[in-house]
Amino acid sequence: MRKHLPTVFFIVFLIILLVPSLGMFIWGPSESENGEELVMPVIYSEEEGLNRNYLQELGAVFESRFALRKQLVTAYSMITGRLFGTSSQSGVIAGKGDWLFFSDTLPDYQRTNILTDRQYHNAVRHLELINEYCENNEIEFLFVIAPNKNTLYPEYMPYYLLPGEGPSNRQTLDALLNETSVNYIDFGTYDTFTDPDAVYYFHRDSHWNNTGSAIASGAMLSLIGVDHHDYLSEVVHQVDGHEGDLEQMIYPEAVSGESDTRFAIMPAFNYVNEVESNFDFRIETTAGGSGSLLMYRDSFGSGILPYMAEPFAHAFFSRSNACQINDFTSFAPDYLVMEKAERFISQLCTSPSRLPAPLRVLPQDAVPVSVSDLNAAEAGDYITVTGTLPSEALESDSVILIVSGDLCFEAYPVSDLATGAEGFQALLEKNSVSTDNIMVFIV
Repeated sequence: MRKHLPTVFFIVFLIILLVPSLGMFIWGPSESENGEELVMPVIYSEEEGLNRNYLQELGAVFESRFALRKQLVTAYSMITGRLFGTSSQSGVIAGKGDWLFFSDTLPDYQRTNILTDRQYHNAVRHLELINEYCENNEIEFLFVIAPNKNTLYPEYMPYYLLPGEGPSNRQTLDALLNETSVNYIDFGTYDTFTDPDAVYYFHRDSHWNNTGSAIASGAMLSLIGVDHHDYLSEVVHQVDGHEGDLEQMIYPEAVSGESDTRFAIMPAFNYVNEVESNFDFRIETTAGGSGSLLMYRDSFGSGILPYMAEPFAHAFFSRSNACQINDFTSFAPDYLVMEKAERFISQLCTSPSRLPAPLRVLPQDAVPVSVSDLNAAEAGDYITVTGTLPSEALESDSVILIVSGDLCFEAYPVSDLATGAEGFQALLEKNSVSTDNIMVFIV
């Protein structure tokens, strides 16, 4: 019998290896994680001829759709997680106990993504220009930072991932904004969120739970002076069944879920457009409140959407990285809220808002700059002027001015984190400028 054991072992091992591929003919391919329809590559087509990338494309299909993919991924994740305390998925960090963290927050945690002085300036100036636009148009503005989970709960990160030294991007931006007139709130330093005895984020989700959402939205509405219901005073029930995004990534076929708080009274509002979930890119709501809200938010804003929608008669929620003038002209908001997760702070210097560039007076000491890739593109009622600046022309706090004829405007500064290049974007009203006579100055 013993002499047959190697053969038996080899046969069993071979069958296991063949399950993902042969299983596609038996059980069919696995469902796509993002709902995309399966499209098999073809070797030859009359339109394109021989497909030289056929094997590569076939391999990509197999990698994402092999048989029993979710079951096998779950099994492997359980082995690595339960036995070795590590994650099998690059997007998920297995923390202590049952805590999971999003891998994209690791650069903030270890301070490996620190912005330059110029990039910090661009981020702050971006918010100051938004604030100026809102003041000129009688819109109440609030900027919000939603901290990464490992910012509030670093004690649950795995021992082998050590935190970095020095201030994070969030902490530096916090200090810089404190010297401006921008109305903002950083929940990484908010008293209630820093309570060591409370947990306002899910263990196996990257976001705050319902109690955290109620705290955050209440603080935000108070800062912009909007009356709202105090849900924290309501009776709280624990409801099971929340399926965390991180748990679904690492254990797709064994999501146990976790409990979440539910208040005896929940926010009342109505969706105007057809909505699949609060993660949708554009959501419009009505409710029994007053005034109108325009809110730019990421996935953290999805949890607070019901609480932010209820106090207003009309609200519009967008997942755009920056403000868009079309939203303002079509929606005419009384309040503007821009929420950024801590890991997305760099978007403030890479994704400029498309709001009209404010008028300025050209200083006598302004220095003209030659811009080789200067571009002026017309779109609707506006001209978008963009370009890249010579690195030697900029100081860390330089302001960029665009001159067309007798008019001078301040441009939004733009950073390219990958190349280190610095540029600008200015949205100018088409009727007031000429694309034939545009000059760039640095102050």
